[in-house]
Amino acid sequence: MPIMGPNGPMDPGAMTAGDMAGMTPDAFAGTTAGDMAAMPADAMGGMTAPMMEAMPPAAMAGMDQPMMEAMPADAMGGMGPMHMEMMPPAAMAGMDQPMMEAMPPAAMGGMDAPMMEAMPPAAMA
Repeated sequence: MPIMGPNGPMDPGAMTAGDMAGMTPDAFAGTTAGDMAAMPADAMGGMTAPMMEAMPPAAMAGMDQPMMEAMPADAMGGMGPMHMEMMPPAAMAGMDQPMMEAMPPAAMGGMDAPMMEAMPPAAMA
């Protein structure tokens, strides 16, 4: 199932932060890693915690550093350990301290050594 916008399926490559902010969390229930990889990084500026929670963990494999940098810190509140397990270590370079503060502690259960190595030290402050 594709990402569903208010008027039907959305082209992830054409999404904006405004598009994302105007969507319901369940619109992301069918998101794939390919959808995420095709999405412009700036579109992540509209992400919320309920959207993250509704997204299949496998979709996180399409994340990268610019996407993480564009995402509001509060969106990390929807992360679970399975989301974390699927995220490429290089994406962790976009993490910052407010994101770490917003992330549920259980989400850290999906983190591994390569992720920790990629994360900026300031994120752990």
